[in-house]
Amino acid sequence: MRPLRTILVLGTCALVAPALAQDVERTAPSAKDMAAIESCLVGKDTSTKRRACIGRIAEPCQTTPDGSSTVGMMNCFDREHAVWDSLLNRSYREAMAGFDEGGKAYLKGVQQSWLRFRAQTCEWPGRVYPGGTIGGPLSGECFMQQTALRALDLMEIRDALKPQ
Repeated sequence: MRPLRTILVLGTCALVAPALAQDVERTAPSAKDMAAIESCLVGKDTSTKRRACIGRIAEPCQTTPDGSSTVGMMNCFDREHAVWDSLLNRSYREAMAGFDEGGKAYLKGVQQSWLRFRAQTCEWPGRVYPGGTIGGPLSGECFMQQTALRALDLMEIRDALKPQ
């Protein structure tokens, strides 16, 4: 019975490891990567138009020799995720500044729900491909995309709160 328990514990760890790895404190994005996304966003005034900027770093990165391996793909997604995470945090702070206390409490609760949603949403590759090498890149891509979409949503909220 003991070996089965060990297998179950290790299997569970393998399933949640990609999601947990995404919650680790990230390093700051490079100035070059930040500028690439920010320049793409210039002049785009809606979330729909801004979506064209998702993948601006990760897609070309994966076409390089360093970005074509499993680890390389994960690094490409991590690089872009770092930019979107920075933009998400900035937009969140700016949106919070536009709300009264009730609005701030509401946005904080929504954000906490979204964090749980993102973690659960991006857990699927570990469940579909347990032990496979594609799970890491798919999870990384999911975290990057979900973070980007939420950053764009927060930008739209922030923009709507600005005085006209």
